[in-house]
This record gives sequence, C-alpha cells and structure tokens, in this order.
Amino acid sequence: MEKIRTFIAIKLTPEILSNISKLQEELKKTSAQVKWVKPENIHLTLKFLGHITPEELEKVKIVTRETMEPFAPFEISVSGLGAFPKIKYPRVIWVGIDKGKEELKRIAFNIEENLAKIGFDREKRKFSPHLTLGRMKSLNGRERLTEILTKNRVTNLGNMGVAKISIVKSELRPQGPVYTTLEEINLRSEEE
Repeated sequence: MEKIRTFIAIKLTPEILSNISKLQEELKKTSAQVKWVKPENIHLTLKFLGHITPEELEKVKIVTRETMEPFAPFEISVSGLGAFPKIKYPRVIWVGIDKGKEELKRIAFNIEENLAKIGFDREKRKFSPHLTLGRMKSLNGRERLTEILTKNRVTNLGNMGVAKISIVKSELRPQGPVYTTLEEINLRSEEE
C-alpha cells in the first residue's frame, strides 16, 4: 500500500511570500552556502506526520476537523529573523511569528494531543512557530550571513489573517518537494 508523506500547515499570503523572496535575495548576497527553500514552498508547519496510509489520512482529516472546531480566525504577523540552534552557528535560517504566536501554539498543542490519541507519535521538541527560509550546506560565508541575520533580527514581513489550515501531501523530487493540498479546514466563522 502506498503511503503518503503528509503534514498539517498554514499557507501564507502572496504578499508575505513575496516579502520572503526579497529577504532571501538579500541573504543570498552573503554568498553563504545555503540551500534556500523556494518561496512558494514556504508554509507554517503545525504538525509533520511523515508517511501515512490512506486510512490514517482519513482519520487525520476527521481528528483535525474536530480539533479546529473551537478555533476562530485570527491574525499573525511574520517577523523576526533568526537561526537554529543560534544565530552565531546557523544551521536553519528562519523567520518567526510574533502576533498570533499563542494561538498557533494552542492549535499545534491540540492537534498534537488529539493525533496522539489515535496513535501518532508526539513531537519531541517544543513547538516553535517559524518559517524555514533555508538550511546551511557548509560553513562557507557563515560570518557574513550571521552579520546580516543579526542586523535584520526585527524584520517585519507582514500580517495575515488565518482562517483555515491545510492537510498537505509532500512528494520529494530531485528538483525539490512538490506540495498538494489534500484538504482545507476552515476555522469557525464568527456567526456560528
């Protein structure tokens, strides 16, 4: 049986993706050895599920729909530039979430808990809302990159409303991952 590589995420607005693209262009000028994520592939991951069966996918859809019922739409701001494990030793370059961070943590926690009840492993690391921009391939150019990251720590890339989350299929291909939305789940509307 074919398994589907799947994750649950929030898609970003074209405006924010465009701002991310401009930021990446700026960071590329450092000539650091970074494998950059294509802007159109950047999303806010709430839960990575790995390879699951079609039956598990159906259960994930039901549980995620039920999990999202109490949540109303909210706004997030995409801001703050950083790196894991830390700016001085960047391995993963990211942009953070400022406004809306607590709502995201609550949603991710509830998804985590409810999926654990149906057999999915809990994430070992604490959920930290962020968007991955790129991953270091080598230490070449690290100093210059660290300089730019430090100087632009408070970068604001825009605000957006979050009204739905997506269950996404991820196919790994030589030219990069291809994402297909399997289901979109709306947050409860204010009238309900």
